Amino acid sequence: MAYPLKLLLDPFLGLAFRKYLTYATLISGVIVSAIYLQLYNLLSFESFGYCGKPFRFLKNMFNGFVYGIAIMLIIEVLLYLLGIHEIDTHRSISLAIVMERFGKAMLAGLLIGLIEESIFRGALFSGLYKKTGAIITIFFSSLIYSGVHFIRYREVPVDTDVGWLTSFSMMPEAFRRFHEWSILDYFLTLFIFGVLLGLLRLKHRGIAACIGVHAGIVTLVKTNDYFTNRTQESTHNYLVSEYNSTFGWLSFAVILIFVVIDFIKLKINR
Repeated sequence: MAYPLKLLLDPFLGLAFRKYLTYATLISGVIVSAIYLQLYNLLSFESFGYCGKPFRFLKNMFNGFVYGIAIMLIIEVLLYLLGIHEIDTHRSISLAIVMERFGKAMLAGLLIGLIEESIFRGALFSGLYKKTGAIITIFFSSLIYSGVHFIRYREVPVDTDVGWLTSFSMMPEAFRRFHEWSILDYFLTLFIFGVLLGLLRLKHRGIAACIGVHAGIVTLVKTNDYFTNRTQESTHNYLVSEYNSTFGWLSFAVILIFVVIDFIKLKINR
């Protein structure tokens, strides 16, 4: 679908072809999720995680957003205190600019959260939970969730004649990072984040809180990426992955603490 998307959207967006390929991958995930649910006779909004009254859904999503912001704020403060991040002095900082960047990041976070949670904590979670149980469901949905984040498409060379088969030629190389041990800290961070979202899915019996937490994390990451830089002088840089300026062993440890807390709360409530 990447090439049709390019033909359709290029007059308005003019994005790099790898962006259209990324969007096509997400759309494919939603379509495959629907087919997956249909095979188990589960295709419904409830199986995608959209259940409960609209007001309660929005309330859970808002509470999740605040929860995600809180988690990410702890990580960012620690990164700053350890000298891993520093304020970018070349950026103009004012209330208007901060609000603008935060607003754009929040819209991106909500879109990403909506799509990814519908797939992983929605369709995939419902299908697995129907056939297995909570532990296997959370483990495999988190494993697949963390894995797909390392599918990375390279930029298409300028002189390439983009056509229907271009995306197929780019696909094999997109998996190039999976043999590198250096992705382990980033991979485990995404995995433990998936576990946290899985626990929230069990607790609330829907994906509203998952969307909110996901959106909150993405919002603060994108906002901080604009206003801060990763330093090279800090002796604690090993706590952050070489593939990401924010996530690594530090973020893994922080999110793990929240996983333990939410697991205990879930056990007590049940």
